[in-house]
Amino acid sequence: MQTQTKILLWAVEHPQTLSKHYLRLDCDDSRPRLRAVYQGFGFRDRSQRQVDAYFVSGYEYQRPPQVI
Repeated sequence: MQTQTKILLWAVEHPQTLSKHYLRLDCDDSRPRLRAVYQGFGFRDRSQRQVDAYFVSGYEYQRPPQVI
């Protein structure tokens, strides 16, 4: 398993320990490979904005409901 996959797996599980249902990540809009990794992992593109001289893409991952 690749390191980036391990990190993303941890990242999407961690909000559950905080009773959160969403995880949001930002990245530089000019990084198409990173954006593709996020999208391939199930993050949805939720925003684009300019921060100073940079263009930033915001992604959101919604945790599926827990089955008890």
